[in-house]
Amino acid sequence: MFTHQLRVNGINLHYQTWGEFTRPERSVLLVHGLTASSQEWTLLGPALAEQGWYAIAPDLRGRGLSEKPPHGYGIPYHVNDLLSLCDALNLSTVHLIGHSLGAQIGYFLAAVHPRRLGRLVLVDAGGRVPSDTLQAIAASLQRLGQVYPSLDAYLEERRQVPIHQWSSFWEAYYRYDAEVHPDGTVTSRVPKAAIDEEIVVNMSLNADTLLPRIQAPTLITRAALGTLAPDRGLILTSDEAERMRGIIGGSSVVEIPDTNHYTIMLSEVFTSAVLAFLARIDETR
Repeated sequence: MFTHQLRVNGINLHYQTWGEFTRPERSVLLVHGLTASSQEWTLLGPALAEQGWYAIAPDLRGRGLSEKPPHGYGIPYHVNDLLSLCDALNLSTVHLIGHSLGAQIGYFLAAVHPRRLGRLVLVDAGGRVPSDTLQAIAASLQRLGQVYPSLDAYLEERRQVPIHQWSSFWEAYYRYDAEVHPDGTVTSRVPKAAIDEEIVVNMSLNADTLLPRIQAPTLITRAALGTLAPDRGLILTSDEAERMRGIIGGSSVVEIPDTNHYTIMLSEVFTSAVLAFLARIDETR
């Protein structure tokens, strides 16, 4: 794994990569969720690299180690940043795997800039948003704007969140998210104002005007379990995934068992499905 910084659109964008950049056609963008970071992909990135892919995982603006401008948040801004990153890397086309917000970014890019995208994987998001979505993701939003007395206090609070089983993955994930101030207090690296703006901007976009325009071969993956209960707090319901499959020509749906919205990208079943989907590129050559 390597880390990089690149100046795009007036901000410093931080990103991590796995694999060798020897074949541009085997480059894959990994785009994280609403309050997440590139750390979301520390299992999938190496798995892709082992199969000969070059995985590129940016911290979106306002997240992780990327710059946090006072304004300019929403899907069109992120798409602009990602295309500028690809331009800087001389990638005329790229494949994209996007989780949650990253899935929305993916289908926006696919619909508006179809010639820039090869294959698309939508991870547990993409269609009409269920009425309980904000409640379903409340556990990740609650840390924003909060001041914790210490790093240990922050990690302990995160450890108690019921949406995931604590592990070394989540320990590293939240350590990366923690900004330790000179007085020892800790805040999330994600500014609450950025997410507030992001949510309003993205709510103004209509997925149903974009999904029919997607030409890229698309894999729709969905978590089998909700975050509020097994059948509550589903971000992408089975019915909605099937409706999307009917709209996006040539797409397919895979349900990932025993996962929720926050754990789907950690599943070996998910990794296997993604690798198999990308491998079909070689079969068509």
